[in-house]
Amino acid sequence: MTLLSDLINLLFPKMCMACNTLLLQNEEILCTTCRSKLSFTNQHLHQDNLASQKFYGRINIEHASCLLFFKKRTGVQNILHNLKYKNHPEISYYLGMIYAEQLKQTSLLHRIDSIIMVPLHPSKQRKRGYNQVSGFAQAIHEVYGIPIEENLLIKTKKTKAQANKKLFDRLKKTTKPQFVLNPKATTKSQHFLLIDDILTTGNTLEQCAKELLKLPNSKVTILCLAMTTESF
Repeated sequence: MTLLSDLINLLFPKMCMACNTLLLQNEEILCTTCRSKLSFTNQHLHQDNLASQKFYGRINIEHASCLLFFKKRTGVQNILHNLKYKNHPEISYYLGMIYAEQLKQTSLLHRIDSIIMVPLHPSKQRKRGYNQVSGFAQAIHEVYGIPIEENLLIKTKKTKAQANKKLFDRLKKTTKPQFVLNPKATTKSQHFLLIDDILTTGNTLEQCAKELLKLPNSKVTILCLAMTTESF
């Protein structure tokens, strides 16, 4: 078994998803150096934080926080680029487990009924082959036992990634809804954990949350793997 593992590692060496150096045998996803340099926000420890402030006056949510700060030309950018565009869905689970452990310091997830992933348009999901926050959702599910509801929200309009848009286009709100409640889906949940990969303007999460808040007595908590530090 060791010989087979050594052969696989020789033919397909595991590289750090942040700096692209060869990982050591006891390292996974990130090298020890890049893991130590992760820019954690610790927003989950504070009700009034930069993530929650994105939604003030826009939607009534219970809490919002992000795991990492996203800056251009950093390891975090490389990690999330590999997650979304280089076919490395395992990164989502890896970061999700880190976040799940951090969240144990709080009671934020104690009364959550179900996890809702920001959905991809079906054509984009088919092309990519996965939703980039599926692993994140799975990690939270495994640690806290919260069920995942995959079909409650659907995306009706295909859009460009926020990272590929100019600043003005990011700030514009579409007149047609991009996300709607699935008329064929039913739920008994009332407190939803809405998750996404990167918080930028908050427009996408706002639309999703507004749809979920149409359900009777519903509440929404938002978690993201990262938030941009760009000025808007």
